[in-house]
Amino acid sequence: MKLQTRIQLFTTVVLIVLLLAANTSIYFIFKNTSISSELNRLSNISNHILIEMNEKPDISMESMLQAYLLSDGLIRTVIKKERNPSIQVFTDNAYRTIPSSYYEKQFEGVIEFENSMFAIVSIPAISESGEIINLQLIENIDLLYENIQELKWVLVMTTIVVIIILYVTSGFVGRLILLPIQRLTNTMNMIEKRGSFEKIAVACESKDEINKMAMTFNRMMTKLEASYLKQEQFVSDASHELKTPLTVIDSYIKMLKRWGKERPDMLEEAIHSIESESHHMKYLTEQLLQLAKVEEGIEYEKEVVDIAAIVGSTIQRLQPSFKHTIHFLNASGYSYVKIHEQSFVQLLVILLDNANKYSDDSITVEMTESKGYVSISVKDKGVGIPKDAQAYVFDRMFRVDKTRSRKTGGTGLGLAIAKKVVEQHDGKIILESVEGMGSNFIVTLPKLEV
Repeated sequence: MKLQTRIQLFTTVVLIVLLLAANTSIYFIFKNTSISSELNRLSNISNHILIEMNEKPDISMESMLQAYLLSDGLIRTVIKKERNPSIQVFTDNAYRTIPSSYYEKQFEGVIEFENSMFAIVSIPAISESGEIINLQLIENIDLLYENIQELKWVLVMTTIVVIIILYVTSGFVGRLILLPIQRLTNTMNMIEKRGSFEKIAVACESKDEINKMAMTFNRMMTKLEASYLKQEQFVSDASHELKTPLTVIDSYIKMLKRWGKERPDMLEEAIHSIESESHHMKYLTEQLLQLAKVEEGIEYEKEVVDIAAIVGSTIQRLQPSFKHTIHFLNASGYSYVKIHEQSFVQLLVILLDNANKYSDDSITVEMTESKGYVSISVKDKGVGIPKDAQAYVFDRMFRVDKTRSRKTGGTGLGLAIAKKVVEQHDGKIILESVEGMGSNFIVTLPKLEV
């Protein structure tokens, strides 16, 4: 069953139940109120008759009852002993045959006689002769019941008309509500057929849930498109990066097949070049695997450590192999952070290795603290990064100077891995660089109070 049909049926059924409950309540309230009002009127007349009987004992009972005769009914007295009417006054001779009963207590109700409805009020009293009697007022209420029946049919017809209107209206409302969902479905089908990243037109003035869903879909499509473009660029760059060493290796192999045996100098050169390109391919493959592993989002087990000690030990380990001196400035002393030590050390190695490759002088590593955060900056004195390229340095396979990166063995994956590691530690990494004056990478991590 379609969602639109379900909405239409559900809405109609709920409104029908509410409408039936409301109309039924109106019917019974009107009926009970009308009958109660009639019975109260008859009860008041009965009380007036009893008061007249006490105040004017010289007037005969029949004359008094005649004075209070109803417009369409009868008044009678029923003696307890005989249980039959002793005195009756009526407007229609047929009413005298209405069966009589004696009631010990005051009685109010409705009786049916010869397909007519009568309201009856019976009150115990003492007659002028001292006998216990019932003073009974009985009035024809057919007109009242006709009004009640008319109200019932009016309510029934109104209910039927309203149900039809509700059914049609709920169908229209259902289509109106589901229109954005239909557009979303059509857009998805278009994306599936064309392989494109279409978006849904959104009414800016609307702030309902459907509109929010459409906006969420558009944001998702924007992210998917960006991810697809990055993936496409990544595959292209990786293919290009692997193509170069494979071409070099293939060329030297062909050269060896021709002249390798006759020219020992060419053999030595080929072996050296093939070894170099193999190492480059191995390093690139390791970087790709490392990036894939980081992007899997695996949650490593973290522990609280003194980050200053880890930075210091990493610098000591790397210094002998670096061509530039590393200066470590620690203004914060002990700084405790919850990290995965191996990943964090990898982050430091990436930043320090980049600084060593591109710096023309010493490297400065500085640790500072502020408002619950620890910042580690790695600053070099190299050529810096152009302003228009700074927004892309953390993208995979991006390199500012491809020729220079090739010579230094770079793959364009290190900073992408560094960014992922920082994000896994709930931190952030930013770049500050002025072309010709060097670069400064700043990693900020949340600090723990110990």
